[in-house]
Amino acid sequence: MSQPNIKEVVDNAPEPLKPMDIVQNAIDRASDDPGALFEQSILDQITSIRQQSPADWQRIRAAAKKKVQVAELDKLTRTLASGEGGELFPTIEPWQEQVDGASLVRELSDTLRQYVVCEPEVADTAALWIAFTWFIDEVHVAPLANITAPLPNCGKSTLLEFLEAFAFQPLKCDGISPAALFRSMDKWTPTLLIDEVDTFLRDNEDARGVLNSGHRRNGFIIRVVGEDHEPKRFATWGAKALCGIGSIANTLASRSIRLELRRKLPHETVENIRFMPQGLRDRLKRQLARLQDDLAETVSSARPEPIPGLSNRAADNWEPLQQIAVAIGGEWPERVKRIAMTVTRMDDAEQASDVGTELLKDIKEAFEEKGVDRLFSAELINALHSDSEAPWNSWNRGQPITARQVATKLGDFGIKSKQLRIGFETKKGYDRKDFGEAFRRYLSPTTPQPSETTKQASNHAAYSDIPNETENDHVSYGKRHEASNHADCFDVSDKSPRQLASNGEEF
Repeated sequence: MSQPNIKEVVDNAPEPLKPMDIVQNAIDRASDDPGALFEQSILDQITSIRQQSPADWQRIRAAAKKKVQVAELDKLTRTLASGEGGELFPTIEPWQEQVDGASLVRELSDTLRQYVVCEPEVADTAALWIAFTWFIDEVHVAPLANITAPLPNCGKSTLLEFLEAFAFQPLKCDGISPAALFRSMDKWTPTLLIDEVDTFLRDNEDARGVLNSGHRRNGFIIRVVGEDHEPKRFATWGAKALCGIGSIANTLASRSIRLELRRKLPHETVENIRFMPQGLRDRLKRQLARLQDDLAETVSSARPEPIPGLSNRAADNWEPLQQIAVAIGGEWPERVKRIAMTVTRMDDAEQASDVGTELLKDIKEAFEEKGVDRLFSAELINALHSDSEAPWNSWNRGQPITARQVATKLGDFGIKSKQLRIGFETKKGYDRKDFGEAFRRYLSPTTPQPSETTKQASNHAAYSDIPNETENDHVSYGKRHEASNHADCFDVSDKSPRQLASNGEEF
């Protein structure tokens, strides 16, 4: 029985069909009739959609390539207004031959190191992240690429330019308003590349919220639009790279893969990326397009095991890169595990903990330095204030953190103060055993720990600031001798400063 043509489908529809429905019907018929997509009326619909909605055009192209050769469809729906010179995202014609994915990603990594000084693991990660952008429709997590360095002139903008050269549908900007940000993601689903992010995101919680929400495929936000202030849902899903100096907010950092760069030494040389051969750019990008055509289903169905040693969020971030690695094979399925651990350790070494974990860490240190299992609330607060490098002296809008604020933060972990008797005094305080569960769960081996060694008594000169209840060995809570104020020594003192704003948000 012959298939109805598009005119019959439209005429017999109970109500007028939308352009996407008409095209989808043609795609469905293409299995039995490849010419269905090339009927002039369908080409006209696709051409119109391509001009008005790049996102819908990419959906059509992704569905059509399973049925027909899309290169011809690309040519027939390209108009003068959307030609090579004017199209925001020019269509990349896939490489004519099958591509070795493992060799392609290796070439991307090696090429990157010709233009940017970085560790091999960072280059490999960037190459896998570029490949991931081409498979954005096949994965469920979109890790941010956090391009960072401690100082200017470390190659950050060059790496961003490299991503722009090879990522799928790159949209680079030096700054963007939150409204333009979510509208761009909803309309085009581009690979968004934001430079100078340290300036752009400062005090811009709305933009951070938009970036955070696009970490997973179902990410969206709701905003009111139009004169009637009708609520509308905007999709925020998509690949994004952030480039700037120093750290980003914790909420973004936890959704990121950190690509840290360093300033080159006098003997290290790199080429100028502006002079990268155009032939190389075109070939690698066309090969990435062909790789996406050939491996889309393989990447979509890949279910790699989480990498041991990574937190749940870090494992999520690396999952799409693992999917790429499994699909391309070669060295990459095992290589990605090693570089993930290396890059994550580099990240942990630089990133401070969140406020709650930071507080637990310093309270644990206070218990250990004083050698006790119980502390009055006032004594614990004084211990927190004593560290000039900790954030607690200015945490409360420039004022020291209060006992009530500490109690509130600890309440999030299920820890409460209680009436304690220490020596001859009875006051509100904290028992170390109440912290056991929180210490085990939140101060894991991967959590950055203070590296300053506990004060040691020097030449037997020691003191105890809380008297024991008795002078014999049978005491309920003994107090260990500690170093006195002026008779102590430090084995190590290289604690990294923690940078937190007065409201607890880390930058």
